[in-house]
Amino acid sequence: MSSIVFYSTGGVSNIGGGSDVWVRHWIDEIAPKLDKPFHLVIDRKRLDTDKDVGVKAIYQNDVEFQKVIDEAEKIHILHGYYEPTKVILDNRDKIESNIMHCSLYKSLQAHKDLGLSWLKHFSADDEWEREMLNIAKKTIWIGLTDTIYHKDYDIIDIPNFYEFRGKGIAVESNKVGFCSRMETRKAPHFLDNIPSYFFTRVDHFQEWRETLDLKFSKSRLYQYRWERLESFLQRSDWGISHSAHIYEPFGYSIFQAVDYGKIPILSEDWLHEIDYPFRASTKEKFEECWKQICELSVSERQGYIDYLKTKLNKFTGKKEWVNKYLEIYNS
Repeated sequence: MSSIVFYSTGGVSNIGGGSDVWVRHWIDEIAPKLDKPFHLVIDRKRLDTDKDVGVKAIYQNDVEFQKVIDEAEKIHILHGYYEPTKVILDNRDKIESNIMHCSLYKSLQAHKDLGLSWLKHFSADDEWEREMLNIAKKTIWIGLTDTIYHKDYDIIDIPNFYEFRGKGIAVESNKVGFCSRMETRKAPHFLDNIPSYFFTRVDHFQEWRETLDLKFSKSRLYQYRWERLESFLQRSDWGISHSAHIYEPFGYSIFQAVDYGKIPILSEDWLHEIDYPFRASTKEKFEECWKQICELSVSERQGYIDYLKTKLNKFTGKKEWVNKYLEIYNS
């Protein structure tokens, strides 16, 4: 039996967010190139909709789950929970590496920075973030800019990658698309009273509307499904992307917007070294940017999209991404 375990909370066939996309990339691109036998364990119960993709995954409710964990000599965390977890605490001496997918110390204060009274966030403990830096022998950061921990810890930087596949042809529509989870740092409230489409979870949309008394009277809601994502991105009835997500580590949805010809409104803190005029970190500024884009011709929009794609091309190196992880996992 393999003594190497790769641990995750999801990301096999059910894709919900960026960390799930990352794990799926790991399954597709890295797992086949590992030079030692291993197990992939998912620290939650297997759902009826969970299907193995490329690698057999072992879930909590599989009989061998605990045995595989107990017999592991090394555990690599692909994506962990953001609060103390029994499996990690009981096996802290085995944790060889941990992938850091977000900056909790920032995202947990997003409501304050956006002037909101309410925080919509997955269950998290910001002290656990630092604790994991102490537990794991290696920490890998997937983001584009340094965290506050970089000055105190020897963090390995391996930014995510994105392969452009769409035609990137600008869309004329002035409707705004929101294609993301509705946690607070994504700032979905910017779209209140703006013609828009939401491609997200219905229950989260309703929670935002009820908790903050938002109308979203000019918005139309589509239930998120991973398998429907590309068809939503290909639609020609929305041409502007709400990509003004603060504290975005990487931003798959931003790359997707550029890839499918949706001119994005970015946050002020995302790759700020790129000289780009449509940035907002307040609702008022967002509306101002939206009105400015509405006045652009299709060719002007195309110019901005092509410019952004040129700047983002340096993050398309899948082969380099794979090789950096193989150096860690095969060493």
